[in-house]
Amino acid sequence: MKKLMKRDQRALIVLGGAGFVILVVMGVILPFYDATAQVEDELEKKEELLERYIQVLQEEGMFGAELGNLDRALAAYRQRLLDAQETGLATIQLEEIVRGLAAENDIRVTRSNPLQEREVGEDYVKVTLQINLQSDMLQLANFLYALSAHPKFFMVENFFLNSFRSREQVRIQPRMNVSGFIQLF
Repeated sequence: MKKLMKRDQRALIVLGGAGFVILVVMGVILPFYDATAQVEDELEKKEELLERYIQVLQEEGMFGAELGNLDRALAAYRQRLLDAQETGLATIQLEEIVRGLAAENDIRVTRSNPLQEREVGEDYVKVTLQINLQSDMLQLANFLYALSAHPKFFMVENFFLNSFRSREQVRIQPRMNVSGFIQLF
């Protein structure tokens, strides 16, 4: 083999040095830098997760108190449901209450007809009673007020009003559906 010229030797040394530097940078420094960046990303994610956990733990008391308030409100609303456990008994209870309120307000119940019960959500059933009444306007207003002020929750639906005049007096014949609710167990 021939001896290389000085210029070629210098070029070979410079290119060899540059190649060595590139090899060191590509083989050692860049993988180390990538590993460091990956570790930093993981640490940032874990730090964010830890901050969220800390925030949840700090808010746990507040949410616990709010949950307690909601439980008390739900219990209060459940007390406004009809007491019966079955739809047949609930319909009887609803009819007794409606007839009692009508009698207190001097209203005559001319007809009452239980309608098909309907499920409301997963835990509740609505029982409905269709009633026909005979009264005057003041008695009807008092009856509707008594329904709304009753400790149990009632809903008046499909309200129709017919009137007729007899001997200087206007009588009305309201027809309505009165609904109450029970909880399924």
